[in-house]
Amino acid sequence: MTMTDDDDRIPASTTYRGVPVHDDQPLDRIEAVVKPAINHVHDLADVASLFDYAGDPRNPPEARLFAAAKVEAAWQLCAERRLQRPDVSLELLRACTAGLDSKGWRDPFYYCSFFDHIAAPPGYEGVPRRDPPLDD
Repeated sequence: MTMTDDDDRIPASTTYRGVPVHDDQPLDRIEAVVKPAINHVHDLADVASLFDYAGDPRNPPEARLFAAAKVEAAWQLCAERRLQRPDVSLELLRACTAGLDSKGWRDPFYYCSFFDHIAAPPGYEGVPRRDPPLDD
């Protein structure tokens, strides 16, 4: 059987402000960490700040994906209006958020993707650890 993108997508346990919230995490983390992070990203308008947020593996994956979507939307809006595009690299943005919504690429020990091992602070300082780790 070949795996499609939908087969690899992390299921959402719920949505918050239209943002899918990944399964396999405690409800107290969702309430105390994920939802406030989504609120924070919702309030951000500066494209550079959104770009930086999306690339930081210490932030929840759902909020990082939301930040990346807002950057892409701002870029697209500028393109449609024939305005100067934001001074960010969409390729780097996509690389920084790759795997965040993938069952196959999510880290079973940390709330991030395996790709974040490349960009994470030394020793994963500040990157939230899963407790307990995922079984897969």
